[in-house]
Amino acid sequence: MTTRSLILVAFAAAAFSSATPASAQEMKVGIVDMKRVFQEYFKTKDAEKKVNEDKSKAKKELDERSTKYKDLIGKWNEIEKVLKDKLVNEELKAQKQKEAQEIISEARALERDMEEFRRRRETQLQEQVMRMRKGLLEDIKTRVEEKAKRDNYDLVFDKSGMSPSGVPFLLHSKDAVDFSGDVITELNKNAPPESAAPAAAPAAAPAAPAAPGKKAK
Repeated sequence: MTTRSLILVAFAAAAFSSATPASAQEMKVGIVDMKRVFQEYFKTKDAEKKVNEDKSKAKKELDERSTKYKDLIGKWNEIEKVLKDKLVNEELKAQKQKEAQEIISEARALERDMEEFRRRRETQLQEQVMRMRKGLLEDIKTRVEEKAKRDNYDLVFDKSGMSPSGVPFLLHSKDAVDFSGDVITELNKNAPPESAAPAAAPAAAPAAPAAPGKKAK
């Protein structure tokens, strides 16, 4: 999760542009680990569970298509054996050749459908994750801002944030108060018991086999 964009600096521009050294020392500074808060927020686990369930459903649908696809491959292989058999008469071979072409057409159409389905579901799941994450982070940010206003903090920094060069944004925080735990407690005070369990990672979707007469990539 990129948390640099979530660095909460209350009145930072005004404070640093007008503060004297003496007044700067009197500032009340708070720290929040946004990454930790996000991970320990019960709604994050609920969202992960929902996404994993949707991934599992998509995998099941793709597996059903894959099973049908493999059945077509099996039928095509059986027909190919007949076509290569020198003892089979030409009339039967012509009939089997026609069946083979129909199977090839159906298999290739199903292959295209599988690829399109995979791309569509991947896009939908990515958009779903982005929407959920955005909503959760907005919720967390609101709670942090409420805490900062309630306890009179002048500045609040996200200590998990990274600079563009990959260096931690907050290198030193003398006398700053980390109230991440307070925010987590506030966010989770109404969490149902089952939300404490982490969601299981979904299995990867299988790759589609190659169509008859087409080499696997």
